Amino acid sequence: MHKQSRRYKQQGIALLSVLLTMSIAVILVAGMTDSFRFRLRSTTSMQDREQAWWYALSGEELAIKALLQDLKDDPDVTHLGQYWATQRVSFPVGEGFISGGVVDARACFNLNSLQQEDSDSGEKSQNFLVFKTLLEDFDIEGYVAEQITEATRDWVNPSLTPISGLGAGDDYYLSLPVAYLAANTQMRDASEWRAVLGVTPVIARQVLPVLCAIPSAELSVNVNTIAENQPELMAALFAGELSLPQATDLLERRPRDGWNTLDDFFQESILSNVNTSRARNVTTVNSDFFEVIARVKAGSTTLSVYSLLWRKGEKEVVVLRRRPGEQV
Repeated sequence: MHKQSRRYKQQGIALLSVLLTMSIAVILVAGMTDSFRFRLRSTTSMQDREQAWWYALSGEELAIKALLQDLKDDPDVTHLGQYWATQRVSFPVGEGFISGGVVDARACFNLNSLQQEDSDSGEKSQNFLVFKTLLEDFDIEGYVAEQITEATRDWVNPSLTPISGLGAGDDYYLSLPVAYLAANTQMRDASEWRAVLGVTPVIARQVLPVLCAIPSAELSVNVNTIAENQPELMAALFAGELSLPQATDLLERRPRDGWNTLDDFFQESILSNVNTSRARNVTTVNSDFFEVIARVKAGSTTLSVYSLLWRKGEKEVVVLRRRPGEQV
């Protein structure tokens, strides 16, 4: 009886050993399977992201071809009736799509143009006055508009010392709960404006759609490509000489293929009793900077890529920078 009991115990121990070994093997196999699945998903995701990036670059290349064709057809005029201005274009590719469009980076106020210096007599620069007027056209109170304009000028100005008492330098920004320094150089993107003194979320949502940051200290806005729903920008170019209703009428009367010359634009009847001397210095009918927005889906990945293009000379379009944007 004793021997039989011992034999049963040994058999039980052997069975437990087998079950334990099998459990360990199952755990190891499950772990290996999960690891393989994770690596497979990771590899697939990386491939999708790489594919999405190349799809975005192909969209950029298509935009460049359109710009070059328009340059060949209309070398002296840029307007919304040209190939590049076609919006909401979408192409199916593989297991996804490419969509997006091109916007004129001259159909906005260039924040970097606030680097323009005041006159020797201390009179505010024309670009300063245009920007202040633009803010006021969005119903921003005069004192606040001037303060934001001064602070924006300080932000893009190389000097570390505020130009006026209404501006802001490093001392102000370092005193904030989340401290940072002023750039004191050109902005690379208009979204940077949100960090400037006085720019609240409400103001940013209102004004940012008509702002841009191109690598130039020049203010030259194309009257042919200003959006019809942005009369504030058109009115601001006249630094207070043109009302918002007049600017709205002017945009509604714009020819489908734009004005061929600035003289054609300034001969519009709406401007017959308007002082256009200031506006002549900051307007154009041709553009050299454009932004391509490419929205891509490739497999499980969605991506937006923003490319700033410079139409250089008569036969070349140069990509100045690219940045990934929000997912779509």
